[in-house]
Amino acid sequence: MSSRILAGRYELLEKIGDGGMAVVYKARCRLLNRFVAIKILKPEFTKDLKFIENFRRESQAAASLTHPNIVNIYDVGKEGNIHYIVMELIEGQVLSDIIKNEGPMDFVKAVDIVKQIALALSIAHKNHIIHRDVKPHNILITREGTAKITDFGIAKAVNAGTIVGNTGTIMGSVHYFSPEQARGGYVDEKSDIYSLGIVLYELVTGKVPFDADNPVTVALMHMNNEMTPPSRYIAEIPSALEEIIMKATHKYQVNRFKSANEMYDALNGIDMDGGGLSGYGYHTRVDLDATRVMNAVNGPMTDTADADSREEMTGDMRKKEKKEVKTKKKVRINKVKVAAIILALVCAIPVSQLILSAIENFGAAKEVTVPYLVGMTVEEAIEEAGKFNLKLEVGDEVSSTEYEEGQIVSQDPNAEMTVKEGFTITVNVSKGKIKEGSVPPVVNRTLTDAEFVLDSYGYALGEVAMENSDMPKDVVIKQSPEAGTAAAPGTKVNVVISLGKAVEQVPMPNLMGMGIDAAIAELEKAGLSIGAVGHEMSMVYEINSVMWQQYEPDVMVDKGTGVNLKVSTGDQPPASGRSIPLTIDFSKANNEVFYLSVVISDESGVKTMINREQRIKSDGSEILSLNGEGIGSVKVIFDNDVVLEKDVDFNTGEIN
Repeated sequence: MSSRILAGRYELLEKIGDGGMAVVYKARCRLLNRFVAIKILKPEFTKDLKFIENFRRESQAAASLTHPNIVNIYDVGKEGNIHYIVMELIEGQVLSDIIKNEGPMDFVKAVDIVKQIALALSIAHKNHIIHRDVKPHNILITREGTAKITDFGIAKAVNAGTIVGNTGTIMGSVHYFSPEQARGGYVDEKSDIYSLGIVLYELVTGKVPFDADNPVTVALMHMNNEMTPPSRYIAEIPSALEEIIMKATHKYQVNRFKSANEMYDALNGIDMDGGGLSGYGYHTRVDLDATRVMNAVNGPMTDTADADSREEMTGDMRKKEKKEVKTKKKVRINKVKVAAIILALVCAIPVSQLILSAIENFGAAKEVTVPYLVGMTVEEAIEEAGKFNLKLEVGDEVSSTEYEEGQIVSQDPNAEMTVKEGFTITVNVSKGKIKEGSVPPVVNRTLTDAEFVLDSYGYALGEVAMENSDMPKDVVIKQSPEAGTAAAPGTKVNVVISLGKAVEQVPMPNLMGMGIDAAIAELEKAGLSIGAVGHEMSMVYEINSVMWQQYEPDVMVDKGTGVNLKVSTGDQPPASGRSIPLTIDFSKANNEVFYLSVVISDESGVKTMINREQRIKSDGSEILSLNGEGIGSVKVIFDNDVVLEKDVDFNTGEIN
């Protein structure tokens, strides 16, 4: 049995999954001779050009991520209306199935899985990629026990547009939504941390913290309800583990872990026999460097002694307060300098300073981690950035609902990103909190979030208008009264919502009677492209001239559209080797993905033109080129049903 071939290299073998947004197939890459997984977007997501653009961009960005705990993306492509992602094929189980079959998981095993996903998210966040749909259904466990997260591209592409779809259903997985996602508000790395906290909650308790009969209720629970501590269900849970879960799932982003890496460190330092957050086991890089230097000077330790030393040092560090750790970080041991000094002493080289200078210059472009500056004053931020050899630049002054005048509201790049020393961080500074009795800012927020903010300040949403703009679709681009305007409680605030960039349309040119080459040039001149080209006999139109066009002249068509044409073969039937076009309408298919077979019979016998190749119903139709001799017939089969059976005169080119 043959299968559909995508891009001339990916042979679809069997369906292995069916989700809300895509169908997943096991496939074989003929070029590299390996098995892969191919995810094909469902038709309802291929009709939104904005969605497709987001999907393509985010999938390509996700393809740049390489990590043992991330499912690799090999390729992103399109064939006709089929948009697909080629991914690493994982032999194992979906974490959601494991939870369903096994219930509450052993604490050590649960922590191990979440630590692996935290490392994966940390890498993604450092590459400016937010997952936005972290859930057990998107986590795969290999046969060796490695956890791998998938669906970066699709998750972000879907949620970047809207939470509520055209049918009114909530997009994504509402049981793992952060409160800001449920509100349609600003989503960042900490939204992934919240979702990962929910996953950890479910692993250790066997249930999600919020559940209800409909998704809207669950979303509201994430926003408003207090979470039941896991110990209410599992009394044996270590206190440190419970504290981590509750911190990760705090309703306010600022109170969660600052990064996925910080959450990993917390999990890594848990004492499973008890203890609170002070048992995280933070240790500074300087301690490890100092240990290595002492080992170099005093001679190698045994494995046991080295392990004991590290354990003792880590235990001591766990007893330190955070303030003491920060103070200790100021005393830095430069590994490069120590190495140069040791080298000079051992080799008795009098020019050690020259060696030191050369080594330091070689490592001048060192990478550092961006510190968290939000909430600081500019002066404090300059001092903090200076500790990492980074510079600071003040961007805009903005109104704020959270930060006092002079405090930093946001920074670019975000904290925990990796940059080179000397990099400049741009910060936006608050020009003061919105005064009581003043209209809050809602520009750049979604309509749902804007209404939530206005209601919180005692105002109401007024008229909602829409217009095209360069701003993202569905965000507020104007408000009246403007932010900061004094207004009585209850005042209605009118807003304008972005429709995104206007889709440019062009008039369809009249191609009738033109030679095919001239018609193609005319299409390109109008901003359109050539689609499928069929051939038929005509007593009216000259040979090789256009006798039919898909759209009537002067009809407005989206720029870039492919236009199907039929070209005359004159008063002669299509010559031997010239095909007879047959349009196959996919609307008669019972399934979205179906098997197409086409059987032709002519004077030379019966031959199968297409044998059970997969097609997508939403593609609409397909034009086939029939070839044969004399009088014959054509039969079209969808799955096992005959949907078309016609007589064909290969001499005249007629199909009856």
